[in-house]
Amino acid sequence: MTVTTQARAGREIGVERSTRGAFWLAGGLVGIALVARLAPLFDAGGRLLRQFPTEDGYLMLTIARNMALGKGITVSDGLIATNGAQPLATLLWAGVFWLTGGDRRLGVLGVQVLSLALACVTAWLLFGLARSLLGALRHGTSAAFLLTAAWLASPMVVVHSMNCLETGLYGLVVVCVARVFAGSPQAAPWSPGRCLAVGVLLGLAFWTRNDAMFLILAACLVHVGWAFVDPAKPLARRIGETLAFGATSVVTAAPWLVFNLLRFGSIVPISGQSEALEGRFALNLWRVPGTVFEYATWFLPVPGSVEQAPWVLAGAALVCLAVTALAARAIRDGSPIARAIACLGAIYGVCLLLFYGLFFGAGYFFSRYLFPLSPFLALLTGAVLRRAWELAEERGWRLAPAAAGALLLVFAAGLDLRLYRKGTEHMHFQVVDWVQAHVPDDAWVGAPQSGTLGFFHDRTINLDGKVNPEALRARVRDHETLNYVLGKREIEYLADWEGLASWVQDPRMAAHFDLLVHDPEQNLAVLRRRDHAGPG
Repeated sequence: MTVTTQARAGREIGVERSTRGAFWLAGGLVGIALVARLAPLFDAGGRLLRQFPTEDGYLMLTIARNMALGKGITVSDGLIATNGAQPLATLLWAGVFWLTGGDRRLGVLGVQVLSLALACVTAWLLFGLARSLLGALRHGTSAAFLLTAAWLASPMVVVHSMNCLETGLYGLVVVCVARVFAGSPQAAPWSPGRCLAVGVLLGLAFWTRNDAMFLILAACLVHVGWAFVDPAKPLARRIGETLAFGATSVVTAAPWLVFNLLRFGSIVPISGQSEALEGRFALNLWRVPGTVFEYATWFLPVPGSVEQAPWVLAGAALVCLAVTALAARAIRDGSPIARAIACLGAIYGVCLLLFYGLFFGAGYFFSRYLFPLSPFLALLTGAVLRRAWELAEERGWRLAPAAAGALLLVFAAGLDLRLYRKGTEHMHFQVVDWVQAHVPDDAWVGAPQSGTLGFFHDRTINLDGKVNPEALRARVRDHETLNYVLGKREIEYLADWEGLASWVQDPRMAAHFDLLVHDPEQNLAVLRRRDHAGPG
């Protein structure tokens, strides 16, 4: 055997060993991802109802349960009609509650099991997308395994994919759209059937979350714009196909839009209107770098205590610039598939970042709003790490990939364990516990934050307008929420965070309500009406 042959054989053995190592590493990350999602479902310390479902998640669960019980799209014991939810996920959750007979505990368990299944399907589709991008490259398939497993195990992805909202389903739909448009550069004409199918998929994306209008825009621009990259399929043909699937997406979305307009006077659901009231121009722009940084690095969440520190913002901004440069390079020099996915992700991402960074409120949900960009950022990070792996081998740094892999496992296990350790905490259960212990089931309770409470106490009236049209109109009319509360004489109790205690400082409220509980340590305040009208 010659020296050259020996060297080649040695490299092949090294590649085989590194491939096996990557397989075991990816398997470890997938195991961590599954355990992180499954462990809370065994309900140690009450985690089933506390760790993953969020306040807004419980709003959606309440609506879904009412639908399953034949009360329609409503809250407040079926008495207040609403559209404050994303319809496709709400329909799926309603199916779970129908199967469980409306049982709250079993319903929440079923929704979380379904969320786990959706996350696994998303990961499987993301792996296929990654393999189509990287599979022909050295260590490409291994890198596809690793980036998919790392995405699935990322603590941000774990939290947002299990929050009982539409977030995880939205991620799945976005990856499905990306897989469709990864093939859009091909010269073959699209049949009417394919245009119809793509349009329905995009319409379902809108039913999943209405900011999918930016995804539809990105899909249309990519499909038409590719004529200027590859003229094999004429521009006129591409415009015709785009009009076909674009129109189909509008037709698919139309029933929800018409329902919103006719029943509630606006195509924007009242939940979005309520959250937008908190915004002002560029309010959330500073959140953009940190959120992109978190999704691009998988296991480096930015602590809330330092997220506004100048050095943190500067470092995150550098990562954003790097992401922008890498995406631009992929668009300029990548394979046709890479260029199509990069264009789709870039247009969609810029639209989301500008919309939520400049024009929307509710900044505490910013990470969740940008979750659908996480698959695109995972692909970008995975491609960078694959190249770094290749360079490390070329330079003889044989231990570097193994060390990096071990570090990924440590970060994934540590951060997901931290989520579990904090899983008995919930920002709103102190309100639920007090109401269940002190308030009769037939007594009405008002709450600005009514999601969690409203799920467990049927006779709860929402006061911030997310699911209550009357309360939203009161907020819009120069902050007349207090007058709305005073007019709803069936409300006997008000219960929420401890800031609610300040309401009795208003003479109007002090004339009718007593401060029953003010506990800053538990973040709880309760007011009781002295002259309530009795059970409604």
